[in-house]
Amino acid sequence: MKIIEWNINHRLGYSKAKMPEWVADVIRKKDADIVILTECSNRVPNWKIEKDKAFDSNKYLVFTSNNNQGKQNDVTIAIKKQKIEVLYSKSFFSDGYNAPDHLQLKCRCKENNQEFTVVGMRIHAMKISDKQKYKQFDMVINELKEERKVIIAGDFNNNRRNYCEKDKWNLKEIDEHLNGEYIRITPEGASIYRDVDTKDAHCFAEDHFFVKGIKAIAVKPYDRTFVDKDKAIYKWGTDFQTRYGWEKSENQISDPYPDHAILEAEFIV
Repeated sequence: MKIIEWNINHRLGYSKAKMPEWVADVIRKKDADIVILTECSNRVPNWKIEKDKAFDSNKYLVFTSNNNQGKQNDVTIAIKKQKIEVLYSKSFFSDGYNAPDHLQLKCRCKENNQEFTVVGMRIHAMKISDKQKYKQFDMVINELKEERKVIIAGDFNNNRRNYCEKDKWNLKEIDEHLNGEYIRITPEGASIYRDVDTKDAHCFAEDHFFVKGIKAIAVKPYDRTFVDKDKAIYKWGTDFQTRYGWEKSENQISDPYPDHAILEAEFIV
């Protein structure tokens, strides 16, 4: 079972710009069994059109959270219906910072009749403390206590890889917080900002899988190859910002152009 997750950087449609049409092409070519898109928003003028292009209705069932009233971004999950049956969906309503962007589907694999739960989520990034991030994460984990087989994928807005201060929102502390209940699956390198090596002091890996009762059989490197689709926007190659002066808006990727690498892995349920 092939699963991808991608933050497509709609940012609530603040720029009022149309998203690039090639995003749908990239998604279609991946031909994944499950596609999880984070930071998407129906405030982007052509989102509905591009979503319909990305997911052939003869192949996929498509579910989207509805956070627009809470002024937050949505999560979209597409399921290849030839392989997977969807039993039900649920979503926390993200209003302010009370909950993460979240969508959860209970599924059944048609090949072996095994039931599993897939979750797409995004921990908020701005105007939120580390304590609030743990609270958002725990909302999801606690909801899944009775589930035996779980795949969570998303953007967790954690700190850089080598940051490990106690009680802060970083990978080491998140792993300890889970206490072995879930296995975190993170490719080498960075999923956001500059395309650097895992050991680089400024390596930010923010997109991850967390799995329980499920085996990963192949984890692909973070995929930034889509930058070739528009070299005027992605003018720093596979880097999504400049090395110096990155805090200036002109030195970052603007919305609604994706500014995260694609996360991809294959699993056995």
